[in-house]
Amino acid sequence: MKIGLFTDAHYCNKEVTCTTRRPLLSYDKIKEAMEFFDGADLVICLGDLVDDCGGKEDNIQAIKSISRLIHSYNKPFYCLMGNHDCQNFTKEEFDEFTDGSYPPFSLCVGENALVFLDANYTDDQLNYLPGKVDWSISYIPHNQLADLESILSDEEIKNVYIFCHQNLETDVQWQHIVRNAAELRQLIEKSHKVKKVIQGHYHPGHDMEIAGIEYHTLPAMCEGEKNYYEILEIG
Repeated sequence: MKIGLFTDAHYCNKEVTCTTRRPLLSYDKIKEAMEFFDGADLVICLGDLVDDCGGKEDNIQAIKSISRLIHSYNKPFYCLMGNHDCQNFTKEEFDEFTDGSYPPFSLCVGENALVFLDANYTDDQLNYLPGKVDWSISYIPHNQLADLESILSDEEIKNVYIFCHQNLETDVQWQHIVRNAAELRQLIEKSHKVKKVIQGHYHPGHDMEIAGIEYHTLPAMCEGEKNYYEILEIG
């Protein structure tokens, strides 16, 4: 199975944000990525598909435009919500406008399981709400940990790949790390089934290995004029 991956497009109507981000270029960058993904079985965005255009109607227009582009390639598409997506939309709105399913959920393909986590919660386990997002606080609720434990204990599943917008490893800036990441790492390490954790959020990108598990953070698509995307092969 081949999976097309990109993250942090931050698409909106602005030429430059945060000094280094070029969100308006992400439309053509995603087009380039989707053409590269021609041989992929599915495509995953790891979050922050869009950013703030400055008004609700403009935000809706932007997310509909970029979603139409992605779906025009007729690939199964799964999009995690990032903190910027949550700043603009509720989860139900995001699901509607991207024509997809927002995490948490999992896909099982033979002996492989793709697990999509949602860390867009406060440490009180409350949903992020539009206009009220503190990006430095993220948390994976207990029910998601229980669901993951159930998947990991399934004897028919041999290999597990975890996808999350925020970061679960230890060696990035603390604001990017999920508050209860240590609890989740302990859970996945004892299973001996998790092959890779794939993430976004930390724009420079990052790779490290903990207890034999690879934690791979893709560089953000929106940074500068360069583009970044890749294909993950599993099985």
